[in-house]
Amino acid sequence: MASHPKESQAPQKLLFKLQCLPAAFKAYWGEEKEREKAMEETCEVLKFLEEELKEKRFFGGESIGMVDIVANAIAFWFGVFEEASGIKLLKRENYPKLTNWSHEFVNNSVVKECLPPREKLIAYFQKRYGSTNTSK
Repeated sequence: MASHPKESQAPQKLLFKLQCLPAAFKAYWGEEKEREKAMEETCEVLKFLEEELKEKRFFGGESIGMVDIVANAIAFWFGVFEEASGIKLLKRENYPKLTNWSHEFVNNSVVKECLPPREKLIAYFQKRYGSTNTSK
């Protein structure tokens, strides 16, 4: 149990922010007029998550917890969406802690066993939605 009341609310705040990620899909494949707004919304969430990581290895500390599992949407799926669409939102220069966390999370041996085949997903999304590469 967290010793500070604000710390005990952190997981709930993170989960709430992660529920706001449907905008990310629009950022990658939405209509051009809605894409910019969706990118801004998504980047706000990424900034929040970057700040929440602080100096921790995972959101809960040194081991994978519930928030990390929920944040799989960022760790795994953003990479798939980015490669398929040609749009990169999760940039190391903007979110160094979050990109480090993402890399460590998806390369965890237990997590890796549970993830679907990345290349097949990329091919599916490219075929289904195409590339929206706007060099962002």
